Amino acid sequence: MKNIITRTIKHINVVFSNKGYVLIIVLIIIAAIISISSEFLTLAQTNTKYLQSFTNRQKAYWVARSGINLAIELLEADKKGSVANFISGDIETDPNIDSYKDIWALPLPEIPLENGNIQIHIEDENSKINLSVLANEFVEQTPYYIITQRFFINMGLPLDLADCILDWVDIDDARSPYGAESSDYYQNLKKPYKAKNDALDSINELLLIKNITPLIFYGLGGGNFGLEQNLVDDNKGLQNVIESLTKSAKVEIAKSISQIKIGKEKNRAFYNYFRVNGDRSDYLNDINKININTASYRVLSALTDSMTDDKVTELIRRRLQKPFKNVDEISDIITDENVRKNLLTVRSYIFQIRSIGKVGSTTLSIIIFYHRERKQIIFWSEA
Repeated sequence: MKNIITRTIKHINVVFSNKGYVLIIVLIIIAAIISISSEFLTLAQTNTKYLQSFTNRQKAYWVARSGINLAIELLEADKKGSVANFISGDIETDPNIDSYKDIWALPLPEIPLENGNIQIHIEDENSKINLSVLANEFVEQTPYYIITQRFFINMGLPLDLADCILDWVDIDDARSPYGAESSDYYQNLKKPYKAKNDALDSINELLLIKNITPLIFYGLGGGNFGLEQNLVDDNKGLQNVIESLTKSAKVEIAKSISQIKIGKEKNRAFYNYFRVNGDRSDYLNDINKININTASYRVLSALTDSMTDDKVTELIRRRLQKPFKNVDEISDIITDENVRKNLLTVRSYIFQIRSIGKVGSTTLSIIIFYHRERKQIIFWSEA
C-alpha cells in the first residue's frame, strides 16, 4: 500500500506541478481515500498480483472494477459525512446536501496501481430530467413533461419531441397530438417495432423514438445549434480550490468566483441533461427531483416559464458562493412553491460512475448507475 501511495503522489506532482491548488486538493482526496478505504487499496494490490497470468484485457477489467469500488466508497463516505475529519475549507462536508464542492465531484487524476492505472468519473443523475416519469400508470402527464417541453423550446427543437417521448413511456396506445404510437408510426417503419409504453431502460433508447435523430441526440445539430452565443464548458465553478489556505487566498477566490463566466453549456448531447432511472410509480418521489446545486444551466432554464437568463445566472452564482441547504433559499427566483417542494431538491440519490482501467495499451471502461440510498447497482455495462 505504501508503494501505491508513493507512486500516486509522484504521479500527481508530475501532472499538477504548476497547479498548486489542484495538487493540494488531490493530496487531501488521496489522504481521505487512504483513511476511509484502506480495504480498497489492499484488495486492489492483491487483485493486481493475482492477475499476472491474465491477459491485459482481463487485467484492465479488474483494475476498472477496483475503480468502481473506490467511487462507491467515496459516495458512501460523503453521505455519512465521514470525510469531514480529513477535509476543511471549500470542500462541502454536509451529508444532507450534494453539490460540486463534494469530494465525489472533484476531478481525480489517474490513480496508478501496480499493474495499471484507473481513471474515475462520477456524475450526478439528479442534475438531470427523468424522462421515464413524463407519464406513468396513474398520471397521463406529469410536470416533468412540461419541463421537457421547455427544454426543447430553449434548444430551438420542435415540441413534437416531448410528445413522442411521452407516447413512448406512457402505458396506452393513444397518440398525443404531436406524438407517435405503434399503430400509426412504429409498425409502419421498414423495420417495424412497437412503442415501449413503459420506462426507458437506457438513455440511448431515445434513438428509437420518432424524430430523435443521432444528430440531435448527440448534440451535433438541429434547433438553434451554432446560433447560441456566450457558451461555456460547464457551470461547476472552482472545483480545484481550497478556500481555507490563507486570508489572501480567500479574497482571491472570492474575486475569481465573481469573474466566472456563467452561461449555456456548449455540449448539447441529450445524455448530459436527461436520465431514465428513478421511481416511475411515484413521480413525486425525491429520487426523481432535480438537484438545484448540480443542475446545468440548460436544465435550470426549463424549470418554469419565468426562468430568464438573469435568474438562472443568479441561481448559479449563489451556489458557487455556497451550496443551497434547502430549496426555499431560491424562493425569490422560483416563486412557485409547488415546483420547489415537489420537483426540486438539494440532495442526490443516483450517480453514474465511469471507471476506466488501463493496462499497457489496453483500456476497458465500466459504467454503472449507483442508487446510494439503497446501496444498489441498478445498471452495469462494459466496453
